[in-house]
Amino acid sequence: MHLLYSIARPARPFFRHTLLGLAAFFVFSPSAIAYTLTCDVQGSFPEMDKITVEPASVKVEITSIGDHLYIKMDGPKLYTFFVNTLRTPEFEGMDLTSKTSIWVKRKNLQTMEESEIKINREPVNIKAIKDVQRYGKKLKFYVTGPCQLPTS
Repeated sequence: MHLLYSIARPARPFFRHTLLGLAAFFVFSPSAIAYTLTCDVQGSFPEMDKITVEPASVKVEITSIGDHLYIKMDGPKLYTFFVNTLRTPEFEGMDLTSKTSIWVKRKNLQTMEESEIKINREPVNIKAIKDVQRYGKKLKFYVTGPCQLPTS
């Protein structure tokens, strides 16, 4: 029995250090907080009044990881947006959040195309803009509509 204990004894510090390492990882790693809204939106091209866009129901996922915000709007092709506050050599993101709204802008530094999503807190609604190539032109696509908070 003493032989088994002496063989297993060196393994105990390994397990203890592994558990402490995992605990430190979970405590100090940046946590992600996600929130999902459902919005009934209407899109439009103000520069071209004659073009109508079908309304849609979209899911808007707001995620906060560390100091950065990520907002993804998922719906039909034109209604799909993704903005974040990251700054890279290709993109520049900005957080314009205030007491009344969550607002994130993103700019492609090569093409100069911009996209932004603003979610007002009271009443809960969404306003979004993105540059798109349509009809041989660079147009701004505007999206607006009310949102419903998830039921818990």
